[in-house]
Amino acid sequence: MTKTQALPFLVVATLCVGAGPAAAQAQPAAQPAQTQPAPADVDKAIEQLRKDARTEVNALIGANMNFTSDEAAKFWPLYKAYEERRKALTDERFAIIKDYAANFAAMSDAKASELMLRALGLEEKAGAAKRQFLADLQKALPGKTVARFYQVHNRIDMMVDILLAEGIPLVQ
Repeated sequence: MTKTQALPFLVVATLCVGAGPAAAQAQPAAQPAQTQPAPADVDKAIEQLRKDARTEVNALIGANMNFTSDEAAKFWPLYKAYEERRKALTDERFAIIKDYAANFAAMSDAKASELMLRALGLEEKAGAAKRQFLADLQKALPGKTVARFYQVHNRIDMMVDILLAEGIPLVQ
């Protein structure tokens, strides 16, 4: 895979990781780029997509949770802190995807193993962050409310994972 061929799956990955499910679904199929944008422009676009995604995800959570005002007052500050932890994990995920794209054409067994282990480590960190957040929520909210949030948030995460899987080719 050349850099031009790698760009479409990087675009999909950026949209999925940075912007959430609806933004990725709304994008037309990526066309090979004629010129590559400057890194600063890409970073700025990614940050804007992330901001839009946070708004979209927060709206999905709010619409599906039906919090009382007391529950909302307890939930949103905890969620904001969790969201910041997830942002760092998303940065790490994107770095792995970029590394995968950069090495796709000449992927060695050693590099494939390294990327796989990095991805597994990231899954473990994400699981630990989620477990800690859910434990914090259980101290503040009723169990059924926490379980409902877990279901809603998992559905959002699964949509992002599916979109990423569709946009990133299997190692050859």
